[in-house]
Amino acid sequence: MEPGDFVAPMLAVRADQAFSGACWWFETKWDGYRAVISIGEQFHIYSRNGQDLLTRFPSLSATEQMLPRDIVLDAELVAWVDGRPSFADLQTRTAATYLLMVFDCLYQGGRWIMHEPWAVRHEILRRNVSSFGQIVVSDGVFESGSDFFTATRALELEGVIAKRRDSPYLPGRRSPLWQKFLVYQTGWFWILNASQSPDGSWYWTVAERDSQGWRKVARVKAPKGWRWDERPVYLPNDPRAVAVELSYRDRTREGQLRHARIRRWGKLGALSRLEDPPSGTGSLSQDGNHPRGGG
Repeated sequence: MEPGDFVAPMLAVRADQAFSGACWWFETKWDGYRAVISIGEQFHIYSRNGQDLLTRFPSLSATEQMLPRDIVLDAELVAWVDGRPSFADLQTRTAATYLLMVFDCLYQGGRWIMHEPWAVRHEILRRNVSSFGQIVVSDGVFESGSDFFTATRALELEGVIAKRRDSPYLPGRRSPLWQKFLVYQTGWFWILNASQSPDGSWYWTVAERDSQGWRKVARVKAPKGWRWDERPVYLPNDPRAVAVELSYRDRTREGQLRHARIRRWGKLGALSRLEDPPSGTGSLSQDGNHPRGGG
């Protein structure tokens, strides 16, 4: 393997909640596309799956002149709109500015350094790469992960990545040496209908009411063991209607919920204000897989 080749990025596991710790480094989790910058005989910026991001974002070709030769970096590509990341503009490629948030160094000085502790790689990164133009060296804090997450949530950013200072880089692996806690929003919505997949799993189509009527906003996997008991569809004006509280990352430009997960659900009868939590109506169940530590 040489500089210029694709290296599958290391991945983080989801933490149950934000935490602090002396042996950890905490940095912003940017809401974008993973980008492995690899400069050898040729210049490449690879996606998480090894696709060529330069073909989709040709303006990134200018970043080659902002970086040293023979280096491999781990980064996140973000669309920068009105002073913050915009995943919607990244998906539609409509932003005026794209930034590469660089946070790790995998190769430098003629050798691979993935076996070195994060603290060593971080120091090498800082010595060799500076924030300039579309290149931003991502910053963070030691120890104070809970406070950093509070600040991240207040800024409505995606979340925080926690990295053990002694962790090697494990390409293509999801490891608890890296953990993430994400900022989630919550809201109440109606279940319009349900459908069953070939493997027997049930999925709910979830909607909200707006000035134009009912708008579908998500399709989520129904809780384990759930079954329709009387008929396959409960419309929102039906007294047996089912409402669901979802946690979700944010919305697309079209209003669709990103990474929606069930928190609670129940038959809530004539409930009409979905922004209000249910109280004493229906039998609510908790999905133990919903993310904790988010909003």
